Amino acid sequence: MDTTQQMPQSIALPSRYFWRRLAAFAVDIVIFQGAILIAVHYISTAFPAGYHFPGWAPMECTDGVPDQLAKRIDAGWPLKANEFRTNKICEVRQFGFGKQRYLQIIILIEPWDYVTPAQELTVPLDADDNPVIKIIPAYPGLISGTANTMLIVLAFASFSANGRRTFGKAVFFLRVQSADGENPDFGTAFKREILKFSPCLLFSAGLFAISVLPVYPGQDFDTLLAGFSKGFIPSYDGTNGFYVVWTIAAVTGWLLPLIRRRQTFYDRLCACKVVSA
Repeated sequence: MDTTQQMPQSIALPSRYFWRRLAAFAVDIVIFQGAILIAVHYISTAFPAGYHFPGWAPMECTDGVPDQLAKRIDAGWPLKANEFRTNKICEVRQFGFGKQRYLQIIILIEPWDYVTPAQELTVPLDADDNPVIKIIPAYPGLISGTANTMLIVLAFASFSANGRRTFGKAVFFLRVQSADGENPDFGTAFKREILKFSPCLLFSAGLFAISVLPVYPGQDFDTLLAGFSKGFIPSYDGTNGFYVVWTIAAVTGWLLPLIRRRQTFYDRLCACKVVSA
């Protein structure tokens, strides 16, 4: 009887085409995002003048504020000898949110650098031009970020279902298939893309959560002016750090399984795979 011990056979996992997938993904993102930007621009022209989609509306400012408000600013935030102040009334018109008005105070210090203001304070105004120190949840940012992600998801799913391919995958000869070798239907492709872009959706939700946290140490405008006159500058380090953390997490979640030649988590959950075509 042959008792020769069989040597263990190494299992070679199929390549996941890391560089081709990365290049195809980059091409698709550029194309789909560019198409969305162009569509948003032209659709916005159908709305009343000056109104844009939430998150895409520019802030339009004019110099000067009512005399009563200007005197209140001068009394609460006196200037030093080398400082120069600009007071502005700014408006943002967003479809679905109407018009919002803001007071913007910018202090420059000699010598002028014309790049970064020494201090800047932007607060909402009510109908009587009175500053309102309150937390303004970033609903427009949440809506625009979520809508943009969902449009990209729909584009990827539409071009990946029922045997179709995105532009990037066509260029780099790739195709999405089910684990059994069949072409995924739209429902499976949509689920796959939702999971793929879930870090982007969580990112938008996280930024919205940050927006409901207090920015200024007080709810009284005169107290706030006194604080700025003493050198108070709002810190946005937490927001910047959040951007960095979520970017690293999203990139790591997408790249690490491919680098180690395993399926991405969304391919595993949807029983899909990317093959060369």
